[in-house]
Amino acid sequence: MKRDTLFSIVYFLVLAAHIFAGELDQQVLASASKPAILGLLIVYFVVNLLKSKQRNSFGYLILVGLIFSLGGDVFLIFQGEASIYFILGLGSFLIAHVVYIAAFTKTYLVNHEIKFLQKYGWAMLLVVAYGWFFFNAIKDFLGSMIGPVLVYTMVISLMLLIALNRFRKVSTASFLWIAAGAFFFVASDSLLAWNKFVRELDHSHLLIMLTYGLAQYGITRGALRQLRDVSLKSM
Repeated sequence: MKRDTLFSIVYFLVLAAHIFAGELDQQVLASASKPAILGLLIVYFVVNLLKSKQRNSFGYLILVGLIFSLGGDVFLIFQGEASIYFILGLGSFLIAHVVYIAAFTKTYLVNHEIKFLQKYGWAMLLVVAYGWFFFNAIKDFLGSMIGPVLVYTMVISLMLLIALNRFRKVSTASFLWIAAGAFFFVASDSLLAWNKFVRELDHSHLLIMLTYGLAQYGITRGALRQLRDVSLKSM
């Protein structure tokens, strides 16, 4: 069995265990398994990064983004105990998105470079419109969090736009993995915000964590594919 396949099986088993623990209200297991999701991705990414001949800023930025995401996960475990933990979690994920944005601007196949957002302006309009309408739909429920949530909405929307702007600057596989990951990240955070500030959703834990798990998996796989593509190109 290939290493990537084995890792994927283990990763989605851990993700499934965490989701079902949350759905069955097994809080101890859910809290214990949540850091394992990003922990697995970080270990897998580090192992592949160390084996790569291209240990450049792109790889290190993705790693930093994963680490801050793990920090955000840990903080959110304790959000029920004090509101500061939600703010710390939001801040950690905000930093993760900023780092991901920086990483997504690191491209290598410049001979195929096109300006996606200029050529396909409708995509940018869709992303911006979604961010604007979603924020307006929840802003009356945010209270003192309206400022931080507005900033977060702007940053995660930019993260998705920059992920889309990698089109034809990297291989198709890397582009699709990361674009899908960014899309699922927006979906997950939208569900989380609606569930927390507006009203509780049915099976919210399942919806939020499934999309979140797919988001981080897609970004990790896309980043590793880019590192491998660059290694092959330099041979």
